[in-house]
Amino acid sequence: MNRALLTDAAWGRTAVLLADDGPPVEIRLDRPTDWMGAIWLGRVRRVERGLGAFVDLGKDGTGLLASDKPPHEGAAVLVQATRPATADKGLALGAAPSLAGRYLIYTPRKRGVSVSKRLPDNGVRLQGFARHLLQPGEGVVVRAAAVGAGAAAIVRELDLLRARWRGIDSTQNEAPVRLWQEPDPLAAFLRDRLAAGGILLADRALRRYAERMAPPDARLEIADEPGWRAFGLEEVIQGAMEPVVALADGGSLAIEETRAGIMIDVDGGSRKDALALNLQAARTIAREVRLRGLGGLILVDFVDLDRAAARRQVERCLAEGFAGDLATRRQLPFSPLGVVEMTRQRLGIPLAEQWSCVGGSHGPGAC
Repeated sequence: MNRALLTDAAWGRTAVLLADDGPPVEIRLDRPTDWMGAIWLGRVRRVERGLGAFVDLGKDGTGLLASDKPPHEGAAVLVQATRPATADKGLALGAAPSLAGRYLIYTPRKRGVSVSKRLPDNGVRLQGFARHLLQPGEGVVVRAAAVGAGAAAIVRELDLLRARWRGIDSTQNEAPVRLWQEPDPLAAFLRDRLAAGGILLADRALRRYAERMAPPDARLEIADEPGWRAFGLEEVIQGAMEPVVALADGGSLAIEETRAGIMIDVDGGSRKDALALNLQAARTIAREVRLRGLGGLILVDFVDLDRAAARRQVERCLAEGFAGDLATRRQLPFSPLGVVEMTRQRLGIPLAEQWSCVGGSHGPGAC
């Protein structure tokens, strides 16, 4: 059963996606703003061949619109944040806006119907239903939560998303100006990650807030003890800041973030069973990558395995560890040097940056 936690921690409100067996899988703090999904009418500041256009977003800074045929300098352009800024990379922008709901993602300028990879049987029935709702020129992505929704709820949400887009598209404001952003990052986090029929466990002090922002098909449960204490959330977050992660049966992972990518080294220590070590490491790596909010290029140097069948087993275990992950991910087989290479989409601000922003439980941070 998919579960999430909403808690009023010492450092601020926090939403947490929980694993079936209890521990946190993903964490979103209420600060900082990551701008994901926000839409601007921007103005092209400069164009660099082979890279794209740098777009002025007014008081929100500058973003990069990657394009082989970028608009000319000075042009007003409608753009949307597709990847948050990080410590070494700026905000990434796209020119094909979309608006996310619980059951649908509305694409006003991209025709057709596609479905979530998590939908059973490729969502054939829902795909046909959604196609009949569309107007010329628009499209939708049918989300996994739509499986348990009634037709009326899906139609109602599509109407709401259309109306929101009409308000954005009809703006008379001068560029650069922000036209829309997610009003509540915690609500958006839960909307996108809590499965239909999932449980939202909320602090008693947040009952009214949770009732307003919980997905309509979620089951709300109120806890007497603050969730951040019950789940040892501060210790979990502090642990996710550490570069070395001990494995339960011996050995460890060393996780290093560089400008080129994320490097993860599996150290067996005194352990002799390389396959068992690598399987445990693969499961732990998947959890740590999601918990830390890591993205981009990730290289994993496993302990050497002689048999091809054993290597395939570790590859499958690593892939299964990311089941349910919202981020798009691509994984390659073992290289001749025993390294597994993968890429993972950046969906939000890494946990370390969020924690630095709020200052943890020790007072105000830098944001």
